[in-house]
Amino acid sequence: MTTTEAGDIRNVAIIGHKGAGKTSLAEALLYVAKATAKLGKVDDRTSVLDDTAEEKEHACSFEASVAHLSWGGKKINLVDTPGEGSFLAETRLALAAVDAAILVVSGKDGVQPITERVFGWVREARLPCMIVVTKVDAENARPDEVLADVRARLKAPLAVMEERVGDGLQYRGVVAIRTRKAWLDKPEAPAAAAGSPVPADVAAAVERARGKLVDDVAGSDDDLTESYLNEGDLTQEQLDQGLRAAVRTGVLVPVYFASGVRPSGVAALLDGVVELVPPPTEHPAWSGVVPSGKPGAPPQPAERPASADAPAAAFVFKTSIDPHAGRTSFARVLSGAVRPDATLINASTGAAERLGKIHTVVGKDHRQVDEARAGDIVALHKLKATLSGHTICDERQPFQLGAPELPPALFSRGVRFDAKGGEDKVGNALHRLTEEDPGLSVHQDASTRELVVSGLGALHLEITVERIRRRVGIDCRLGPPHIAYKETITRRAAGVEGKHKKQTGGHGQFGVCYIDMEPMPRGGGFVFEDAVVGGAVPRQFIPSVEKGIVKAMSKGVLAGYPMVDVKVRLTDGKYHDVDSSDAAFQMAGSKAFKAAAAQCAPVLLEPIVRLSVTVPSATMGDIIGDINSRRGRIIGTDSIESQTVVNAFVPLAEVLEYESKLKSMTQGKGTFTMSVEHLEICPPVVQDKVIKESGFKAEADED
Repeated sequence: MTTTEAGDIRNVAIIGHKGAGKTSLAEALLYVAKATAKLGKVDDRTSVLDDTAEEKEHACSFEASVAHLSWGGKKINLVDTPGEGSFLAETRLALAAVDAAILVVSGKDGVQPITERVFGWVREARLPCMIVVTKVDAENARPDEVLADVRARLKAPLAVMEERVGDGLQYRGVVAIRTRKAWLDKPEAPAAAAGSPVPADVAAAVERARGKLVDDVAGSDDDLTESYLNEGDLTQEQLDQGLRAAVRTGVLVPVYFASGVRPSGVAALLDGVVELVPPPTEHPAWSGVVPSGKPGAPPQPAERPASADAPAAAFVFKTSIDPHAGRTSFARVLSGAVRPDATLINASTGAAERLGKIHTVVGKDHRQVDEARAGDIVALHKLKATLSGHTICDERQPFQLGAPELPPALFSRGVRFDAKGGEDKVGNALHRLTEEDPGLSVHQDASTRELVVSGLGALHLEITVERIRRRVGIDCRLGPPHIAYKETITRRAAGVEGKHKKQTGGHGQFGVCYIDMEPMPRGGGFVFEDAVVGGAVPRQFIPSVEKGIVKAMSKGVLAGYPMVDVKVRLTDGKYHDVDSSDAAFQMAGSKAFKAAAAQCAPVLLEPIVRLSVTVPSATMGDIIGDINSRRGRIIGTDSIESQTVVNAFVPLAEVLEYESKLKSMTQGKGTFTMSVEHLEICPPVVQDKVIKESGFKAEADED
């Protein structure tokens, strides 16, 4: 398969709330552009994008899916992303690999919590964005109200690109204002995608809509404003060029209407992607770092031109591991070109990677290419240790992309099973899943030896267990929740001694240190200060004291949770010419820390989430009362049409099972999102309960 020039590529991610119609729209785009032979549908499980067993069973996207199509002489790479809050890590990474986003908003449901969240990421990344209002042919569709909702809640400068003819069951189709093409009264298909002239019965409405679009575009640029005021209109060339510039700078957000199921509005949207989405050649230089290559040395900030003439670099944004096909890494080529059998290095880890075959992908259809140049999105096979979020690059001129910060894993549960000897199989399956899913992590509880899996939500963990059952054939279930509590101190202590003295046959062990300890501001982390004078502690043993303190901090003094936001100052110590060693001073540092922590009034910190709940206004009182009963603090409410958005800070421990409660209070009409905001000190009653349930017993340092 021939290589596509970067100027002929368009890279877009399809984003939005779950159930808004993202995958149905993507399937329609592929079908009308002849990339697939028939229209894939989510509800009847024929989607080529939602192709895993879990996605088919739940009719919901749990992974990002990559596909490509050709339209108007351009190659369009699509990344269909999850809209379920538990799987947004892949959405976040996908946005780092594309040049624009298509934000899908349901014509029935309007702006929903995830809509706002992902649009915030788009604005943060300064990506051009197009909005598609879907389901305009559905019963009870209300696209005009939804547009008002978008303007009010997203504060987006909208430019409506189509005249919609009819709504709901009377929907006929759309007319593209910019090109004056109409698609009316029949579904779009590969053989019916060219459009037709504007019918006389809608011509006047189209001209009025064009006048509004000209106003919007003219107002986006001073020169266009002057021309518009002088001439009373813009030429077609001025309109097109002005619209492209305004979209690419984020001054305007074009709006389209579509139905993925019908399908309708698809050809006009594809025309818009080709005309308005910037090609990779216009991408500014990528920001990142150059790894130092020396242990402990910080990486240096760097930029890499988005050019095929620059050294090779590619950003992996999705990893898929198939039991038969092995590992597939989906990557955006940032610069240069990558070829099969080439050897690159993983800039994130320093490990060498030999590339296997390179493919473009549509569902299960993989087509091999001889090389992939800057700007393209391809599938790389058989990378051994490269994960999502990593950068692979030319070893002689390394570069690591500044990957976006992923949402933190909020929910942790133990994984339990009855099968004898199943621990290794389940553990291996979990670790394999963490290589595929950037929002998932797993560890073994040091005290109970239980496997603990952490993810972005309850559904995330339930789907993970489903995947394990299918992959290894062991019946697993989730245990009680694990909350990521932390410990800290609230008072200062000075001159606390840590002594390690042990005499055996031959050399003994001896080390003494004295430390001051004080609390740091919340989020301040750990600070170690060397204030030793006169060689009381030899220079080579000062890092040993710090290492012992850090190790002691990993399991606090109250319930065994990590200790945070602490400053330690090493002030004095004693040593022996023969018996002092690295191990002795590590032990001394650990003992000093534990003794000082006990004097500093240690407390538990609990994670506090920002909870945003969207409910029918009639249920607002019940929702607020329920949040207050969960130790929540209401920070504001917003009324939008017949709905109310309640924002609050709530302890994570109080909302682990919130989804089922919300459904029962709102008859299934309420939705919510949450994200960890900060840590707060637990109330004494809660702290005592957590400490008791932890069963923690401080380990005595060996003498």
